[in-house]
Amino acid sequence: MGFFKKYKSSISLIILGGLVFLFTIKFDSVLTSFKIGLDAVMPLVWGVLIAFVLNIIVKRFEKIYFPSAESGWKHSTRRPVCVVLAIFTILLAIFLVGYMAIPQLVHSLGIIVQALPALYQQSSEWVSRFIENTPYLSSSGVMDSIQSDKTVEQLRQIGADSGRYIVKTMSDTVEMVFNFVIGLIFAIYVLLDKEVLRRQMGRLARAYGKDHHIKNMVHVWRTASQVFSSFFIGQFLDALILGVMVGAGLAVLSVPYAMTIGCVIGLTALVPLLGAYIGGFMGLVMLLSVSTMDALIFIIVLVVMQQIEGNVIYPRIVGSSVGLPGIWVFAAITIGGTLYGVPGILLSVPLAATVYKLVKEDVDQRLAHKAFSYKATVKKVEDEDK
Repeated sequence: MGFFKKYKSSISLIILGGLVFLFTIKFDSVLTSFKIGLDAVMPLVWGVLIAFVLNIIVKRFEKIYFPSAESGWKHSTRRPVCVVLAIFTILLAIFLVGYMAIPQLVHSLGIIVQALPALYQQSSEWVSRFIENTPYLSSSGVMDSIQSDKTVEQLRQIGADSGRYIVKTMSDTVEMVFNFVIGLIFAIYVLLDKEVLRRQMGRLARAYGKDHHIKNMVHVWRTASQVFSSFFIGQFLDALILGVMVGAGLAVLSVPYAMTIGCVIGLTALVPLLGAYIGGFMGLVMLLSVSTMDALIFIIVLVVMQQIEGNVIYPRIVGSSVGLPGIWVFAAITIGGTLYGVPGILLSVPLAATVYKLVKEDVDQRLAHKAFSYKATVKKVEDEDK
């Protein structure tokens, strides 16, 4: 026992070196194992995300549903009823937006798909006339290369690749729905027993941790809880305001599907940084089937509203509560989206903001301590000189 205590740091260094060496020579196997582990915990990641969002709504309902009851059926049914109401609220909002947006989006896509053959024919005729009227291109055999069997084969390959992409997209969608359902069940269990889980975690911390470690853990948890709650509430309000602004702006300019596009923008804007662009693309698809001028007006309105939202509204609603610089928001979204997809995007920003805030606190404390030590040293030297 004394041997291990004496050479603890050396043994730890040897073990760490061995792990690094193993990771280097077995990189593919380690990466595969890591990917399998990520896939295994994906439903739990969904569950954590859903639990955080639902908990915000549940706490609001608990302030309404017999908040003063301390016993009896009112007290015992408060949590289950509020969880059900929270789930129903979110599903109802998603259903209403989908009911308004999806039929219009499908209709617009259908019109665009029907117009593609004529558009292709017109484009081909224009390219042919352009090449025929350009001596250099007509003499260089460009038309022959365009009409060659190789080009046809390339088009067939593109079609085959598109088919595989569609199948993969459908498979990923089914997997995402499965993860969402399992995550929802996990989130419900967490919300129903969150007090029990809190007590169990407290007992484990007191049994195996030291007092200062427990204090740090509590501080980290409270910081994370505050940042996550502020982020989701702020992101929801920001998305709602942007959706209303875009919808109202389009309605004033008599652009078709104004309210539908506003709902789509509001829903997709829940995804940080990239959501509004996704909603903008969907709105553009809707309007291209009606009028190119309406689509252009929509782009202008969206850009103007995003500038107002990004420079005036977002810093006051979300930025002040999260306090994460834009470059770190982009980095967090990139890493989170690569690892965990949609839930990774939603969780990465508040998680990065929590780490950023904790590191900033630690840096400030260390600098303050060094400044105090420096002043004390200077004062001591001055006293000795006297």
